[in-house]
Amino acid sequence: MLQLSINPCIAILRGLQPAQAKDIGDLLYQAGIRIMEVPLNRDNAYKSIEVLQQEMPENCLIGAGTVTTIEQLETLHTMQVKLAISPNTDIAIIKKANDFGMIHTPGVATPSEVYHAYNSGARWLKLFPAGSYGTGHLKALISIAPQDANFVAVGGINANNMQQWMETGAKGVGIGDSIYNEKDSYQQSKVKIEKFSNFTDEINLK
Repeated sequence: MLQLSINPCIAILRGLQPAQAKDIGDLLYQAGIRIMEVPLNRDNAYKSIEVLQQEMPENCLIGAGTVTTIEQLETLHTMQVKLAISPNTDIAIIKKANDFGMIHTPGVATPSEVYHAYNSGARWLKLFPAGSYGTGHLKALISIAPQDANFVAVGGINANNMQQWMETGAKGVGIGDSIYNEKDSYQQSKVKIEKFSNFTDEINLK
């Protein structure tokens, strides 16, 4: 996910509606954020993903979150979505995503889950819920994981603690309510998003 070298944030746009998608996408792009994830557990998620695909520049990576079934993955593949993020480790989904040539980021929390996901082909791993475990837990997982395993911290990350996660070794962070809430006005979204515009990550990503 080379887009993380521009800005290490993955914007989690839970509840994003198609009519809002272009405006929110533009705000994120102006802030330097190049990865946008729409979780599938809200209405109109697929349509919102389509709008982002159509409206955002080609250097954006548009993906889906809360991907928990093979059927969802197949729909995303048909839509030519390249990124699928899950809250859990499901080996069948990891392998199918690899077959489709997609970047799949399964949720992990334990050493066993890290190795189950890695051995199934995942190279991007989502520590979730990161806020419940803390940066010390991430540091411990990184110490036992293969060197080409990349961790993204998701859950409880905000503008105040984001740098701590990056310094611990996260290659990126997923930002949810702190960057977007479906009940926010356009101006509220703008203020939130601007808080993440100055973060850069100088780590060389593979």
